[in-house]
Amino acid sequence: MVGHLGRRALFSLLSLALAITAVVAPTDPPTAAAAAGTLTETTLWDSTAVDQYANFHVQGLAVIRAGTPVPATGDVLAEDVVLTFTEGRFVVSDAGAKDLLVRRSDDAGRSWSASTPVVAADPAHSWGSATPLVDEQSGAVFLFYKGSGGSLFIKRSDDSGATWSAAVDLTSLYTGGPHGWTRHSPTPGHGIQLDSGRLLMPVAHRAPDPNPNYGDDMLYSDDHGVTWRRGGPVPFSTGYPINEARVHQRDDGTVTLNGRWGSGGTRYRISSTSTDGGITWSKPVADGATGQFVSVDAGLVQYTRGSVDRLLFSRPDSSAREQMTVSISYDEGASYRYSRVVNAGPSYYSDLGTLSDGTILLVYGRDGASAAFPERISMARFDLEWLTNGRDSLATGPGFTLRDIELATNEARTDAGVPQIVQDANARGGRTLRYAAGKVPAYVEVPFDVPAAGSYEVAVRHHRIADRGRISTGIDGVELPHGTVDPTMTVAEGYQVYPVGRVHLSSGTHRIRFTLAGAGRAGGLVIAPDQLMLISDGAAHADAPRVVADNDSLASLEVASGTWNRATGVAGYYGQSYLTRPAGTGAAKVRFRPDVPMTGVYQVAVWYTAHENRASNVPYVVNHADGATTIRVNQQVKGGQWVVLGSFPFLAGGAATIDLSDDANGYVIADAVRLVRNGVVVDNDSMASLEVASGTWNRATGVAGYYGQSYLTHPAGTGAAKVRFRPDVPMTGVYQVAVWYTAHENRASNAPYVVNHADGGTTIRVNQQVKGGQWVVLGSFPFLAGGAATIDLSDDANGYVIADAVRLVGT
Repeated sequence: MVGHLGRRALFSLLSLALAITAVVAPTDPPTAAAAAGTLTETTLWDSTAVDQYANFHVQGLAVIRAGTPVPATGDVLAEDVVLTFTEGRFVVSDAGAKDLLVRRSDDAGRSWSASTPVVAADPAHSWGSATPLVDEQSGAVFLFYKGSGGSLFIKRSDDSGATWSAAVDLTSLYTGGPHGWTRHSPTPGHGIQLDSGRLLMPVAHRAPDPNPNYGDDMLYSDDHGVTWRRGGPVPFSTGYPINEARVHQRDDGTVTLNGRWGSGGTRYRISSTSTDGGITWSKPVADGATGQFVSVDAGLVQYTRGSVDRLLFSRPDSSAREQMTVSISYDEGASYRYSRVVNAGPSYYSDLGTLSDGTILLVYGRDGASAAFPERISMARFDLEWLTNGRDSLATGPGFTLRDIELATNEARTDAGVPQIVQDANARGGRTLRYAAGKVPAYVEVPFDVPAAGSYEVAVRHHRIADRGRISTGIDGVELPHGTVDPTMTVAEGYQVYPVGRVHLSSGTHRIRFTLAGAGRAGGLVIAPDQLMLISDGAAHADAPRVVADNDSLASLEVASGTWNRATGVAGYYGQSYLTRPAGTGAAKVRFRPDVPMTGVYQVAVWYTAHENRASNVPYVVNHADGATTIRVNQQVKGGQWVVLGSFPFLAGGAATIDLSDDANGYVIADAVRLVRNGVVVDNDSMASLEVASGTWNRATGVAGYYGQSYLTHPAGTGAAKVRFRPDVPMTGVYQVAVWYTAHENRASNAPYVVNHADGGTTIRVNQQVKGGQWVVLGSFPFLAGGAATIDLSDDANGYVIADAVRLVGT
């Protein structure tokens, strides 16, 4: 039990919290001191060195684990062997002559051989995408790579990459390709071996410009690489231009492909699944798990399976090639709980591998002034403790268990009968619920069993498309703290996991209800939950959700009216460009639409390029859960950084907007908007976060100005009647506490709010006869992460006491 916490101890905890949320701060140094674990980094190739190469780009990584057979000798490896490949380019270009280079480590990546060509430059070919695949059963290592004219080759090593066979031409497998495909390339990174022993290598295809028609399929072998066959493609769609990709196998045998969205811009990833080992694939969908970032190759590797499933994902987490970030998933890629920035500066392609002892390897391009090509290729080496800031380790585990519960069952019911069960290979269980309610209110309810009583984090995976409604979530009649979401998605179709709050559940059967609270942002009225996830008590808090809406993202910015020009003339823009518009009357408008990952309070900040010709009164209109707030910003100053507008409540999904118009006295710049979750609202209607500790408190709506759907009221008394607000504090820190109530002349002038925080308890008496229907600040106090913080309110007052809502905002 945590008792009284002194300020010195609190500041130590705050320092830890700042380290934990390094992913939120793009300016954090990549080698900042960690709370736990270690990170080291080694440069493998450097274009500034004096040699024949002008540039190095595109990496592949293979780990041949200790104990793997060595076919050439009949022995087994005594220690992990690591192979890293890249393109040694003689000119700074994707075209032109190249060597395909390898560096080899026979001591688990602690030391490296000299760089040597595994495929030497050839006047007839511009080689590329050297991608390895390890057969862990036979010990053979295969290297796939592309040549010119749509050609594709493979080499084999039977001595763990020390020597290589002659090339075998696989180009004949791609004659007569569909969709105009003339270029074929193994996707960078690495291939995988399935549990069945099948070898699987993703291959990307495209047609010549201007219509590249991106698409993917697989090469596979069921005889340990003696022969190779071509699987069927991911169903082709110009709306889902899948490009460079990775694959992993889930526990149920399903193979999931996660790929880059075409070329350029800020985009979601694209995913597809296969239940027959990569031969056929589901229709592609947008993958919301990793958010939107610059369209670029990304790394993916299975870290552990069994008692704890861990999947790792790497990418530049920005709208430009910068901020190399690694994230960890405990639900096979449906969501990512923790993230860590490895390098805050320029960052490019990446790949991941793991050693026998659990060490994680990240090979990636970094540094330099080019927007497309790195200055050097580095190998970062770190452990699970470093990645999670001590919240998980192979020795002790993550401190929680995660249970997936299928919602598309025959026991599901609606207010009108039985919902539709839709077969969909992209749903986690191969099916999802769908109820086209057509009216408000309506609901879908599903029973589920809990084997052991306890406190649980609750999350729900929703199917997203344009016809979805706004949904509130409750269990056993109790609305969950963050349970209202709008999973509408208008630019694509996909799935998203939404955390909806913590709740105590007894053992036995419970019922989760999804209530249609209103039309979704596109007017839809459909309820379509996919899967329920319960995380047991004891879990360290996940990283604070954050999202960036950039002008280069089709999904995140709408040009509502007028002509806005894309520009790069003034340095300091976020991502790849900005939009600009001269002064006007407000008739020209753009709308940023951040895809909010979790209901809560978010700090809103904006990014623009500053110049003397910019407006000094640019109007940002923040449309949030409580209404709309206009903040005018002077864009002549503070360019090239995040400028904070304030903190506001938002519902999860895509309904939140930040509007920007030309109603200003100079040029208006629309570049980027960032939301970082830094607080929470606790409403009396969420009984998961409010306890009636004693007495009878009446639910009322008689006086206007209440927060949410109602408020609670109690007449003056002696303090024997009490309610307790219990906010789920996002992370340890100092929070501004504010309260909401409806004002009236019969209210108490001395309503006693008791804030129970990390330093003790503080009582603040509030005059509820005035300032109703708004947030009234009590002060700022230190809180520990989790649900231990409380704000109590009793009837020890001289009039009616109103318990309506409490808000915490991180300071």
